[in-house]
Amino acid sequence: MQLQSQVGDFIVRQLSTISPAPISFQWLIECACIRLFDASMIVEDPLSELAPLKEPRIEQPLKQVEQIYAIDRVIDSVRNEGLIKYFHEMIGLFGSVMISLTATEKQHAQVKNWVDRGISGHFLMTDSGGPSLNSWRTEQIENERGLVLNVDKIHGIGAQNLGFAMVVAKQSTRPFPATFLLPPDICAQLNQSAIGKPFLAGTLQLGNCHGSVRVSRDMLLSKGGLGSVNQFLSLIRPRFVKSLMHHVLWLHDQNEVDLTTLDQEHIEYLIYLCNEQISTPVFSLCSIDRVLAIKFSSNELLLDLVCAGKVKSKVCQRDFLAFTKAEGSSYRCFYEIYSKAKEYRI
Repeated sequence: MQLQSQVGDFIVRQLSTISPAPISFQWLIECACIRLFDASMIVEDPLSELAPLKEPRIEQPLKQVEQIYAIDRVIDSVRNEGLIKYFHEMIGLFGSVMISLTATEKQHAQVKNWVDRGISGHFLMTDSGGPSLNSWRTEQIENERGLVLNVDKIHGIGAQNLGFAMVVAKQSTRPFPATFLLPPDICAQLNQSAIGKPFLAGTLQLGNCHGSVRVSRDMLLSKGGLGSVNQFLSLIRPRFVKSLMHHVLWLHDQNEVDLTTLDQEHIEYLIYLCNEQISTPVFSLCSIDRVLAIKFSSNELLLDLVCAGKVKSKVCQRDFLAFTKAEGSSYRCFYEIYSKAKEYRI
């Protein structure tokens, strides 16, 4: 087996558990994987073939919260009208799903009150410290002031004008992050600024925010623990990718993107993967890797369209590149799958 195919197998075999990848699409994925094979992987990886994937030992029913049906209707509308009109509605519904899965009854009531008053919610993940949690600058600490949240978030949707916010932070004593639900009065204490030009025809502005605020433990979104967060990602990631593929097809209809027959086959393959994953009624650790592989594939397809000169306007090219970073960059998706699978060799 060639090294390129061997490295690409980390992603390709995840896709193939849903449906075998077309040879042309498999080549695109393999080229991306070998490009992302970093220095430590090149030096330390045994470069032997991967052992066959095993069936998950534990499966749980995948919760189908009521907002999912509204999200699916929005995604269908994107195919006919594009993403610009529906992006904020879709992201708002995504946030509502997260609240449903992770918030207590009291927190639910708080959010409902804020939304009823016209206050918008924001999800702040991307950290100025970079992609590695160990390097994050957003961290909860305890000092003489009590529990304090140091916030340093960048590139958040609407983060230049925060209402209430879900802020993901490093925990100094635990190897996984915590998410705080910050009320409007606490968000108002953070320094906020717009960053860069807006996306999606001027409708999507990103912002940075930073500062130090006092928080309490009852602000933690802790219902269901890490399992709820992983279920959220399993529900949302394939729907986000499907909306992106619908947007690309709509842009093709508008003569903004030149898709070949092969490009359209690749897009339809990705949509099929999304539909199959969306229809799966159970959740397992394997689900996490599958949706990471789907997002990886979406990133690389969009990047390929830009690099091949098939996206006509610079504005639209910039949108496509931004979507390759949103909700999981290619490196991050590849690294997470690789890290879990690297020890399992023939």
